[in-house]
Amino acid sequence: MDSSSMDSSSEEKGAAMAIPPLKPSEKFHLFVSYSSMDATWTHGLIGRLEADHAGLRVCLHERDFTPGRNILENMAECIHQSQKVLLVLSQDFVQSRWCLLEADLSLFGYCLERKPVIPVLLRPCQVPLHLSHLTYLEAIDSRFYSKVVRLLCTPSHCMARSLPGPRPVPSFYSGKTLLTLNCVDRDRLPSWKVGTFSTLSVPDPLKEVLPDPEVYKHAVGILNGVQSPRSCLRYLGCRILLSIFLLLLFLLLIFLFVVFGLELIKPELRFLLITANVFCSLLSTVLAVNTLCWFRRFSRRKMQELGLRVGEANLLLAPHSVLMGCQTLNQLSFVFVQLEDCRQTFLQAPEGEALFREALLQFSCAYACCLVQAHFPHCEGTAAARGHLEPGLCFCQYVSVQLERG
Repeated sequence: MDSSSMDSSSEEKGAAMAIPPLKPSEKFHLFVSYSSMDATWTHGLIGRLEADHAGLRVCLHERDFTPGRNILENMAECIHQSQKVLLVLSQDFVQSRWCLLEADLSLFGYCLERKPVIPVLLRPCQVPLHLSHLTYLEAIDSRFYSKVVRLLCTPSHCMARSLPGPRPVPSFYSGKTLLTLNCVDRDRLPSWKVGTFSTLSVPDPLKEVLPDPEVYKHAVGILNGVQSPRSCLRYLGCRILLSIFLLLLFLLLIFLFVVFGLELIKPELRFLLITANVFCSLLSTVLAVNTLCWFRRFSRRKMQELGLRVGEANLLLAPHSVLMGCQTLNQLSFVFVQLEDCRQTFLQAPEGEALFREALLQFSCAYACCLVQAHFPHCEGTAAARGHLEPGLCFCQYVSVQLERG
């Protein structure tokens, strides 16, 4: 156990505090869910807690599960028989379906029985959607151990009162980022090539909200239909060589005009020659500059095309409270956001359903990116009005701002 994360002075404070007694229906003070990759750290923490607090009963799956019983039955029963649930969050935990299932069960118990959940952030990770509304303890905090002891010694009913009130659970999640998805072989992909995103399976963070894998596959498949450029200008070396050639052509025209044109051409034709030379020189320069700037124009056009494709995909995802955003050619972001209230606002207008679908098509990609960045366009009137998302702009407010800006 890292001594920096658990201060020794807290042992005396912890010893003075008492663990609440178990109720007749309880067998454990604490159920601990963790990834096998974090077992060493977790066992160190539990060993210290058990040494400092005689009589503390901690449930660990490899030690306390009943052999021969179904895993789901074991987990559900042990969580039900525990006073509190401690989750050791790390990227390994998030990627483990076993741990996610335990987290689901613990949240289920928390929601129904007000069972306290203690999330511990061992290492930075993308916290699962169903845990994102909880306040977690950081293992690197110098007072981490004393905080854990204080929570263990706090009666469950006192912790329950300190938790958020009985708001609908999805309202905690609205506006949360579910997943950032990179394309296949992103590191080896040329900058001009539009990435392809895997549709073999639904990523774990999306399985909570997209039970039908066909919805995900169809939505991502829409984006995979975007074509990469076939022009030779996609290669940087080709753009540089062509630009150099055009600039040399420009210099050659100037040189030929100065050396030969003024002496050999008849005076009455010199004006036409000067005009033609200036035109060709300017044309060569403009072509050279545009050749060098080709990639910027291509990226802008492709992002506009991708934005419309993402909007089309969001027509499929929005009924599941999911929106997709695309900030680069090779990366997607998925956010959880409830749009039903915004949809009802659109339905108040004539042909409201068609307007809502058109708004999703045109604006949902940029709106999802705003949610990911937690940054919205500022508008005095809209900012003062109460919307359907707190904090930030809801979708109908965002569309209103964009339409006002033109």
